[in-house]
Amino acid sequence: MNDLTKSIGHIDVTTHPSFVRLRDQAGFSTVDESSIDAFVAADGLKLAIFADDPNTRKETIDIVVIAPELKKAFNGTLSQTVIADFSVARSLAARWGLRSMPALAVFRDQEFLGAVQGLQNWGDYCEKLVEILQTKRSAPRVIAILNKEENA
Repeated sequence: MNDLTKSIGHIDVTTHPSFVRLRDQAGFSTVDESSIDAFVAADGLKLAIFADDPNTRKETIDIVVIAPELKKAFNGTLSQTVIADFSVARSLAARWGLRSMPALAVFRDQEFLGAVQGLQNWGDYCEKLVEILQTKRSAPRVIAILNKEENA
């Protein structure tokens, strides 16, 4: 990557205002392969973002802006909110059969309730999250097989 690309198009997730807000103001922490199991094992209602590197998929910026607003809509009921490290997000999401990024996954205690996959409009996010929260049983477990291109 040359200096011009860095200054114009490169998104540094440590300094970009949307990511700073996600972490510092909205309280999202980052999970990876070594910490995702502890997140899932924790008690309470939890929300996880699975997304691609924002330098390759601009939709990630959209979900990073939307997620804190969705967290507000939960009105303090979420015990934890996380975003998966971009380098492993697809493989982590595949554990729950999620293939379309970005995805918002909801967990209650150790149970995966469901996910909203792909970018949605506000009303669809709210409607789908309410449906997920009203579910009486775990979401069916499916296997997502990633090809080398999707995992790159």
